[in-house]
Amino acid sequence: MEKPQSYLKSWLGLTALTIFFCLGALASAQSQRGQNDRPVQDGDTTRQELARFDQFLDDHPEIAEQVRKDPSLVNDAEYEKNHPALQTYLEDHPAIREEVKENPNAFMRQEDRYDRREGERNDTNRGELARFDQFLDSHREIAEQLRKDPSLVNNGEFEKNHPALYAYLQDHPGIREEVKENPNVFMRQEDRFDRHENGRDNDIDRETHGQAARFGQFLSGHSNVAEQLSNDPSLVKNQEYMENHPELREYLKANPDVQKELMANPPTFVK
Repeated sequence: MEKPQSYLKSWLGLTALTIFFCLGALASAQSQRGQNDRPVQDGDTTRQELARFDQFLDDHPEIAEQVRKDPSLVNDAEYEKNHPALQTYLEDHPAIREEVKENPNAFMRQEDRYDRREGERNDTNRGELARFDQFLDSHREIAEQLRKDPSLVNNGEFEKNHPALYAYLQDHPGIREEVKENPNVFMRQEDRFDRHENGRDNDIDRETHGQAARFGQFLSGHSNVAEQLSNDPSLVKNQEYMENHPELREYLKANPDVQKELMANPPTFVK
């Protein structure tokens, strides 16, 4: 009877060992699959990579806007082909390319957080940016050089050769402190502010152009009014004239945006 018991013990031991190895292999496979399926973590992408990509996006606002709206575009070969700057950048930065293509949504969320933190870290307020932007608009040569090389604001020789800049920074210590503390960050903020202001101005120009075009269509069907207003645009503010031209009065009533622009500056708008 001892022999069967010995066989039984050996069989039980072998079975337990087999089950142990099977469970170990299964756990290892699940762990490996979990690692492959996990999203990109913040630790995977270095701050330096985010900083470089953020700077690239700052320099290419059109790409930045599109990729932030739809991160999957970085994996779209057709999109890359149509945006050679992005294609070249990713080829020159393989680490960033790997991260952004592995999980575009996670990478762009990290980049967005980085961009916001950079904005919060620098306590430049909108008023300071607006004032410095106005100064640069009035000094195109200085603006061009500083946007190419922001470090020039810390170059004593450059300041000496540009007394207008020196005097301006002396008169605005808040701006002087910000721009000298981190010239690159400050100038990126100023550049974004400038593009935003230009974009808003362009939107206003397009809107005004559309209003003028609609008013032009009205005038083309009312030649007498067109001729009279061309000779004297101020007639739109003449109550008697408006009462005698109900078609003009009704048109402006139905188009308050046109009326607002027309009344604000009749000669310019009519012209």
